[in-house]
Amino acid sequence: MFGSIPPLDTLAGCIANPNTPIGMRMRAAYYLKQVHSTSSDGDQERVVSILKMGLLDRRHGSLLRHEFAYVIGQMKDERSCLVLEQVLSNDDDCVMVRHECAEALGAICADRSTVTLKEVLERHADCLELAETCQLALDVIEWRTNGEDGEQPAACACMLNPYSSIDPAPPHPSHQNKSAKELGDILCNDELPIFERYRAMFSLRNKGGKDCVLQLSLALTNDSSSALLRHEVAYVLGQMQHPASVEALEISLRRKDEHEMVRHESAEALGAIEGRWEDCEKILQEFTEDRNIVVRESCLVALDAADYWDHSNSNGDPSAEDTETIGVSFTQQKNSEPPNRILVNHFNVKQ
Repeated sequence: MFGSIPPLDTLAGCIANPNTPIGMRMRAAYYLKQVHSTSSDGDQERVVSILKMGLLDRRHGSLLRHEFAYVIGQMKDERSCLVLEQVLSNDDDCVMVRHECAEALGAICADRSTVTLKEVLERHADCLELAETCQLALDVIEWRTNGEDGEQPAACACMLNPYSSIDPAPPHPSHQNKSAKELGDILCNDELPIFERYRAMFSLRNKGGKDCVLQLSLALTNDSSSALLRHEVAYVLGQMQHPASVEALEISLRRKDEHEMVRHESAEALGAIEGRWEDCEKILQEFTEDRNIVVRESCLVALDAADYWDHSNSNGDPSAEDTETIGVSFTQQKNSEPPNRILVNHFNVKQ
């Protein structure tokens, strides 16, 4: 269970100040998600407003603004659609942030957003990561709107999503009888629509185990067709927390010519891996001085999350900390939904 959540005014003040340390602003965003899920409509509306202002404030930087967009999408509140559509449509804004806005619109799944998604898709067909995200969002909206294309829910429990995330694509029921290698072949087949490849990715994640991790790792290191797909593979590996993924995540992070979205997710995933923390910490420390600010900040946030877990293990319930300052430690115990996407990875949180 969560301990005390900082007051809403404190969280709002943290998000309003771009000079607040990034780890504190990150935690504030996920605390706001928790407030939204447990509050009255009035407080929910205020949470939406706070995160909207954060998303629009470019002083927060690309990493945190894209994280605000992610949180907004996970809340599934249609009052957020307008600001997400505005940022997505702004050609002067960062592609990484715009991509996350498109993905958030897919998570919210409002029919109203299809017009904007189609317009951006047509206008930016040459920007693959943005075009593919818009197509994925349109595909998942259509899938949900049309009764999941007549598909039946996966009958096998191993195919259900064991995590608390709202994913950009569902596994396919037919995947429950496929081997890890067969699913890996679908994932790596760049002649297939991106939606189908994503479905194989989440099928591998939901099945779990080393064989599935190795197939995902192959996609992360060997794919050359889609930075968007590779960044999602890295995120999924972080959710799975399997030590067999460390080498692939390190390769991805070390590629200086790799898209910052992919390197960022690889860094955060390394901060989540269980059983090989000394290896992961050494890698992350090395890249805290990377030339790319998104990569640097991702490594710092990943290290911060791990420091929290070490602190809570050694000192007991961190709820004794001053939660009103949203300090280095914050209230979180295993098997409850954390206020941080990174910590979803780090604690292997189940629904």
